[in-house]
Amino acid sequence: MSPRLNDALHELAEGAPREVNADRVLARARRRRRVRLIAVPSVAAAAAAAILLGATLIAGGTEPAKPIERPAPPIVTKPGKILNPPGVLPGPLPSGKVEPIVFGFLDHCRKQGLQETTRVSGDCAQWRLVGRSGKQWRLADGIGSMAVKPDDYMNGDAGMAISPDGLHLAYYRATDRRVVIRDLTTGRITPIGRTTAPQMPTTSASLLFSNDGKRLAITSGEPGRRRTLLADVSTGALTALPDGDLIGFDQDASTIVLGNVWSRKEPLVFARPDGAVRARVSLDSKVNLRGASGNLLSPDGRTLVTPSRGLDKAMLVDAHTGKVTSVRPVRGGVGDVLAWAGPTKYFSVRSPSGHFEPRGTNEIPTREQRCAIVDLTTGMYAYRGPTFKIQAWQSTVAFGGFFS
Repeated sequence: MSPRLNDALHELAEGAPREVNADRVLARARRRRRVRLIAVPSVAAAAAAAILLGATLIAGGTEPAKPIERPAPPIVTKPGKILNPPGVLPGPLPSGKVEPIVFGFLDHCRKQGLQETTRVSGDCAQWRLVGRSGKQWRLADGIGSMAVKPDDYMNGDAGMAISPDGLHLAYYRATDRRVVIRDLTTGRITPIGRTTAPQMPTTSASLLFSNDGKRLAITSGEPGRRRTLLADVSTGALTALPDGDLIGFDQDASTIVLGNVWSRKEPLVFARPDGAVRARVSLDSKVNLRGASGNLLSPDGRTLVTPSRGLDKAMLVDAHTGKVTSVRPVRGGVGDVLAWAGPTKYFSVRSPSGHFEPRGTNEIPTREQRCAIVDLTTGMYAYRGPTFKIQAWQSTVAFGGFFS
């Protein structure tokens, strides 16, 4: 009997009960010996491999290849379900080709009070994007929620726009606060402005694509600074337009209408894409631009759509004379004019179940919104696309991809 086997027998016998089966003890000892014989060479081989690897690193200065990082999978939300359940965040938007985007939102990390929403940061404060198939991503390189006046607990949202075809995004880039345009068919990012670019204003600017998606209007939201810039989506070239708020542009932004939404006395300014003024047209005193939002000029450049004082009727204005031609009731109100589906039809937003659905005094409200096409000839609207449902005390949304 070998010394190792003898030692093993004594070791097992000392810890064994009084009545022990000798055959069983011998069998266990043999198994234990086999394990030792197998394990020792394996450990030795692993150590040799480690030494060889270390020698290679020292001699050649190379490092082992890093595993390929795959993008985090997007969230896929079933129709009718909440897009932002608590504790769940989607992965970042891939850098390459992505399907058309149709919806975006900020929920301010589901915070309630102004003091909380002004301090949100991190992934949950970024814009979240929903693709045509229902996949959802974060706009990780963009600015979402931000504090405008932290001392006064005022919060704002960095502008983000989705082109009507859903193939381009315009947003403020986090690294340098420049407005950039991302082409979702290639992943290419084009900064706006060549040598200088509009910086993030005290109050975030609004961003709006032309109906054909080839131009982007950037309108300052700062009081007293009624300035609009026009950008070429493909090149990033920037043109300053005459002073005024953007009222609308025709199909390809060859005609841009600007005005003062706070004054009925100032005329409308019709400009070209290069900033040159084409005409100034006095506006009918009945027209109220204060409640207007979006692109109010029809794609043929002939008609302006403005809301009545009660926001329930559309006042159609001849763009060449500034006079009201007709007033038509619109079911559900005029709403925002997001893009045009034809000379007399436009895309807007409706809330199928009302603006908010509080389920309890202390429970976070649910907001439902859905795109609709408003027909100015009938005053009716028809839903288009899915209903988007989010839970938030404060939220900002963006629609696009109407033609995708």
